[in-house]
Amino acid sequence: MLTLAEDHLKNQKNKNMSANLDNGVILGALGSAFTNTTAPITPPPGMIIAAIQFITGSGDATPKITALVAEDPNKTFNTVIPSHQDNDSGAVAGYNSQDHGDGGQTLGSNTIAFPAGMTLYGRWTSATFTADSSGGVICYFGY
Repeated sequence: MLTLAEDHLKNQKNKNMSANLDNGVILGALGSAFTNTTAPITPPPGMIIAAIQFITGSGDATPKITALVAEDPNKTFNTVIPSHQDNDSGAVAGYNSQDHGDGGQTLGSNTIAFPAGMTLYGRWTSATFTADSSGGVICYFGY
């Protein structure tokens, strides 16, 4: 009987962990957009881009990020300002190192090719990529 109780608690913990990570919503259930052009992707009003998945392009290359605008650029990596940068190394005005981590840098635009199949998670209001007619990215929306 004790084993059944332990199994139930483990299952309950797993359900709670899942609910905490995705708020009970399956990725993609709130919408998504595909692009293989340079046109920026923006989510519907009141939503954010919650995940970006890279798809294989020509020669296994994937599109590169040219612009990534975070909902809160101090919290989520982006191409505008460094998130979680040490306050002593030139952080943005109003930045409070007690509220954030240290060591973050600005994501260099058009310099990083993420591998096909990789998914980035965050909270962005806009994402722009290099064109790749044989590949692309899928942006998943969330709240």
